[in-house]
Amino acid sequence: WSKPGHQEATTKFFKLCRACEEITCLNVEVWHLCTAIHNEELMMSDVMQELVISDPQLACELQCQYCLCTDINAVHQYQLSRIENLAGFSGVRGIGVCVQCTGESTDVGHHGMFYWST
Repeated sequence: WSKPGHQEATTKFFKLCRACEEITCLNVEVWHLCTAIHNEELMMSDVMQELVISDPQLACELQCQYCLCTDINAVHQYQLSRIENLAGFSGVRGIGVCVQCTGESTDVGHHGMFYWST
């Protein structure tokens, strides 16, 4: 540490290590968000189909509210697609499977209230 060149090299090394860790985390976040948006669309579609029969007025209101969400999700999906298409993207492309939704064991990676597997 007494030599400025060694200190600078060590600092840059650890910043590079941290950047690599951050890329790994962001790759996972991109994949999780793609999967979460997809799962939300499927769930909302199922719920609205059930409500059309049991409570048409509520189904109509839910549809109106959800239209706002789908507009926002479209923007997110566009940006996620652009990220996945970057030349240096090293994450998993596409949609994953929410283990919580499949009823499988939840001893895989965990994020928030969802568990994910490939």
